[in-house]
Amino acid sequence: MPVSPAPDALLRRLEWQVARRLEGLLQGDYRTLSRGPGTDFADLREYQYHDDVRHIDWNVTARLQQPYVREYLEDRDITAWFLLDMSASVDFGSGAVSKRAVLAEFTTLLCRLLAGKGNRVGALLFRAGIERVIPARGGRRQVLHILNAVERPAPVKTPRPTDLALALREAGRIVRRRSVLFLVSDFISMPGWEQPLGALASRHDVIAVRLLDPLEQRLPDLGLLTFQDAETGEQLFVDTHDRGFRHRFEGIAAAREEALRAAFANAGVDALELSTDDDPVDAVARFAEMRRRRLALAQPGVAP
Repeated sequence: MPVSPAPDALLRRLEWQVARRLEGLLQGDYRTLSRGPGTDFADLREYQYHDDVRHIDWNVTARLQQPYVREYLEDRDITAWFLLDMSASVDFGSGAVSKRAVLAEFTTLLCRLLAGKGNRVGALLFRAGIERVIPARGGRRQVLHILNAVERPAPVKTPRPTDLALALREAGRIVRRRSVLFLVSDFISMPGWEQPLGALASRHDVIAVRLLDPLEQRLPDLGLLTFQDAETGEQLFVDTHDRGFRHRFEGIAAAREEALRAAFANAGVDALELSTDDDPVDAVARFAEMRRRRLALAQPGVAP
């Protein structure tokens, strides 16, 4: 299995080599990640297209016979939670980098950037369900605490398939205050997680971060191979020299890709794909720019 660097070494490398490449996108403008809901009333104005109907002031609307919305002072601090997939399938990597290493680097990067400006970060680690809760706090020590938990997950007592639906429902009960929630997973799970994802996204700003490996989408001609389910241990003997088998495999993988993207769209969550052969920093930068532009379109007062 590919080996990940130690948490403190990984954090130092990101701090010195790559973190500054993203500071302008993720630190200089918090709205890139989330528009804080705010709690302090600021003003009233006429309702405009794209305004959140939950902000309509119905008393003023009734008096003036025209819809008005309340404006609030925007929160500048973010509480971010990382819902992290610790299942056995995340240990897979066809090259030198595993999906778990990508998960660790992405989590390091975002935690470092958010916590570095006084924001709070927390983590929920799951397999069949939530196995560990790290309450949201700030500071560099909190980042290292989360990374150590990722690098040293609890041992598996009884192997069970990943149940993402259960993890999402439990996350909804644990995270009460509206937050940014990064769901980092390969989404290899028991079915039925789409509705809980939508329910969670109705209360929080949820970002789906999907981990993948090129070998999960396209099989090369490698002859006879034994495939093993990382979570159940079930084995399957296949002949990858068979062109028809490779074609069927790619068809199933493409159908799964389409189903996942439809599920994210239906749940109303943004999605970021992180492959084991990608540069996570470039991927996060592209994603942050996409979020900034989408926010500018949805909020006419925000410059693109």
